[in-house]
Amino acid sequence: MKAKPRMLLTEGEVGPRLIRLAIPMAWGILTNMLFNLVDTFYIGRLGSVPLAAIGFTFPVVFVISGTAMGMGIGISSVVSRAIGEGHHDRALALTTRGIVLVVLLAASFILLGLRFHDAVFRWLGAGDELIPLIRSYMIPWFAGALFLVIPMSGNSAIRATGDSLTPSLIMITAGCVNILLDPLLIFGLGPFPRLEMSGAALA
Repeated sequence: MKAKPRMLLTEGEVGPRLIRLAIPMAWGILTNMLFNLVDTFYIGRLGSVPLAAIGFTFPVVFVISGTAMGMGIGISSVVSRAIGEGHHDRALALTTRGIVLVVLLAASFILLGLRFHDAVFRWLGAGDELIPLIRSYMIPWFAGALFLVIPMSGNSAIRATGDSLTPSLIMITAGCVNILLDPLLIFGLGPFPRLEMSGAALA
């Protein structure tokens, strides 16, 4: 059986290549943006106080996810350059080093977030009545944050090979799972426990 041909970015016209890369990426990025929107939609059903609490989490979430995205862009750049030069072993090594660096940076942010959680959100303006709600969301989120940043970095390395469809499918699948699990875990539908804001983070 023949291997599936890979789209080489160094061959063919630039315009069609960019379109074939951009369309799947756009769908994947849109799905990634839906994570927080879906959380906000369902948490808003819990009341105005939980909705206010979730708003304070966005800056911290964006710092960590934005760092992972920025590092992913760097990984994609150096890996694609190595592949274009025909240095596939170097591309693999760069991917590994890049992901390790992302993990170390994210872990540092997570540890700082856990250590200075209440102080950070009070500095952002959250009142004492919101801190327990914010904590119920952010502690589970911090616990699972590495499972967010590692795929983001890995997807960037995959895109560097010319395959933007696979990373987009991964992101779309994750988004669909989040949309499905959010109401189940937030409101305790069926056999699932009612976890409210913690459920949104776990989903």
